[in-house]
This record gives sequence, structure tokens and C-alpha cells, in this order.
Amino acid sequence: MKKLVIKFLCVTSVLCLVAVGCGGDDDDAAGNQTGGQVSIAEGTILDLDACPDDWDASEGVTDSEIRLGTSLPQSGQLAAFGTIASGMGFYFDYVNATDPIDGKDLVLVAKDDAYEAGRTVANVQEMLETENLLGFVGVIGTPNNYAIRPITDEACVPQLLNLSGFPFWGDPANFPWTVGNILNYVTETNIWCEAIVEEFGEGATVAGLFMNNDFGKTYQQTLQGCSGIEVVAEALHDPAAPDVTAEMTTLASSGAQVFVAGTTAAFCPQSVGVMAATSWRPRFYMSYTCNNLPAFFTPVQDAAALLQSEGSGVRIANSSKVCGDPRFDDDPAIKLTQQVLADYGDVTCADGSYSGGVFFAQVVVDILRAANELPGGINRINIMKATWNLDTTNGNNFVETIQLDGTNDAYVTEGAQLQEVQVIDGRLTFTPVSGIFNYEGQGGSYGG
Repeated sequence: MKKLVIKFLCVTSVLCLVAVGCGGDDDDAAGNQTGGQVSIAEGTILDLDACPDDWDASEGVTDSEIRLGTSLPQSGQLAAFGTIASGMGFYFDYVNATDPIDGKDLVLVAKDDAYEAGRTVANVQEMLETENLLGFVGVIGTPNNYAIRPITDEACVPQLLNLSGFPFWGDPANFPWTVGNILNYVTETNIWCEAIVEEFGEGATVAGLFMNNDFGKTYQQTLQGCSGIEVVAEALHDPAAPDVTAEMTTLASSGAQVFVAGTTAAFCPQSVGVMAATSWRPRFYMSYTCNNLPAFFTPVQDAAALLQSEGSGVRIANSSKVCGDPRFDDDPAIKLTQQVLADYGDVTCADGSYSGGVFFAQVVVDILRAANELPGGINRINIMKATWNLDTTNGNNFVETIQLDGTNDAYVTEGAQLQEVQVIDGRLTFTPVSGIFNYEGQGGSYGG
């Protein structure tokens, strides 16, 4: 189902004789450099001389374990995302049991931060000091990842595939230790804008609800810059607010042709429920971070069905198939996820965001296997080399190709399809309303 190819790029003025990098005099035969500058991909250099004096490229890799850490909300308004860590752990257990990497067990250490950036910082600092980690994977949240990036960068510790679509993560020239994973929020918003202008023409009126942080404001600012639309009403909400009823009521009074929800977690079903309770029936676009049907739409299924029947069904730019959507019950990639959840977690796709963790962990495992094939095996340098030269496929995605090429292509997910939440024969499903937008290899890098 998945094929992995690793490209080797050494971009300097000197011929590179060591496959693992183009480092200085401190290179060794096993590829475990301790100093110098290591060119790992196009425009992407690890400056090992800037690492802490006690830095060890092989930290977190023992004779029996490969140890990774994550921080994510397991409490608070975004607690629904906490099961992503459990799903990752289930897939790691599956790999450990069926095809271990280099004979070692994958271990994930997960801590709760309630989506509070300060707690994420404290978690990361504590794990760096006490947990013997190779790096971090799947940390959730734009403000959270932004807060820890200076810490992991200065510590020369991989911050892999974070679960935020903030465009800053595609910046290997300046932050080579950090890489994002999910669809860039700017790309997503531009997909909405293109669809809005196509449906309503120039001058279409739009109202927007945005989480009051960098996550929500990326949607807001991108929408404000869209050509051909007029943003006539906006509302920001606190990430810790109990609900968004007041904000939604105010936006409904605008009568805009289109409503966009740049928010997530508990606020996804809330916005659906409040919308259904008003007479406002705009075209409705929602962040793809809300795409979990069981977690976010089952509680408001009747409201979603009402909006669908009255021409205001929720539309989402999905980059991947959704476990629990009956359209994919017989899909091989989804069937594997179902098997992993049942065998290692005793849960189903309907039980929360566990399936998202399985999807994500598959890419992490691809990177680890690629790093293991490099001279020196799995270590922090090879992890970043394998990451920034990633070329794999994954059947969970609508655009199955997953590629990174340093500064040439610094974004993992670059494809999506607009789909509408519908209730068909009593079951929630996503119905495609567009073709697939495929921007693979076109994203470049942040600021470059």
C-alpha cells in the first residue's frame, strides 16, 4: 500500500562524499556527526555547532526502544483531539508487534496541555530533561507549536509533523528542525475563496467566525486578502470560551451569502447547532480540523441534516478519507485503520479522533524506516534528512503522494477536495462537491 523512496541531496560547493550529510571535520563513518554544518536537503542545513554542548544525535534511541514525545489537549475545550495520541500509540503497538523498526519498540510519551501554550512549553521542557527522547511528533495547535519551536530548535531536537496548518512550519532554511504535516490554512482558505467566487461571482459577501489566536487569524487574514469577495462581518472568540452563541447570533444578522468557521474542536458542533437555530442559510465553510464525523457531527446530526436540506450544508476541504464515513467502509487503507483500532485499542472509528492518530503515525513510521536505512541508522540528523527528503505514498489521502524537498517543497499535505456533510440513509457522510485540488510540489517554502 505504501512505497518509500529517499532522495539524497547535498547542496554545497564541495563534493559530498558522505551519504548522510556534508558536515565538517567532526563527521564519523557511522554518520553520527557531532559538529559542523550538515546539508541535508535543498537549502536545508543543520548547524551542529549551535547545538548544546551535551547534545547527542542518538539520544532517545536505546538497544530496545525508539522514544518520541508529544503534547496535546486531553482536557479543556479541545479535549476531543486528545485521542489522537492514543491512536498514534495503537499504530506504534501494531508496528512493534508485526514489523518492528530495527528490532526496537516505538514508545510515545504523551502529556496533556489543554491547548494552553504555556503548558505545552512546560511539558516539552520537562520531557527533554526526563524522558530521553529522540524528538517530538504531532504536537497539536498553532500557538503551542509556535511557543516550543525556539526550544526544540535551540536544543537541536526534531519537532516532526506537528498538527497545525500554520504556514510558518514550511521554513527549513531558518528552522530545519521543525516541519508541519496538515494542509496549510492559507491553501485551504484559498480553496474556499475560489469556490465562493465561482458560485456567487465577484463581490460575494462573507461573514467569518475565527478563533482568537494565530490559528484562527491565519484564516481571517487570508480571507481578507481574497480577490472577488467582500468580508462584511467578523467575530473572534476566545479558545477557552464556553460557547460561541453570541458571536454566531451577531454574524447571522449580517445576512451574508457565505459563512466561514475558522475554529475547531467543541466550537465545530456549536456553530452548526446555533446556525440551525437561526433563519440564516448561507453557504457554510468550516475548517478541516473539524472533519471528524463521529466526534463533531454526530452530536448535531439533526442540525446538520436540516442545514443540508435547506441549502446550507457544512462544506469542508478534506485532504484525507474519513474513518467512519460509509463511503470508505471497504477501502483498504481505512480497513487497516479499523483493524488497528480494534486489535490494539478496542475502539472504533466512531469513538473519537483515534483514527487521525493512526493516519499520522503511518507517516512517522515511514520517516523512521527511511532514517534507519541511512548510514548511522536512526538518530536526530538522519531523522531530519529523511523528513526533508520524504517521498512516499499513503492511501488515506486523496492526493496519495507525500513529498518534501527542502526549500523546494516544504509542505507535506498539498491536496484537498471540497465535501459537504450530509445525512444519507440515517448515516453521516461526506459528499464531494468539487474535484480534487492538487498542489503537490507547488507550495515552495515559507517566504521563499
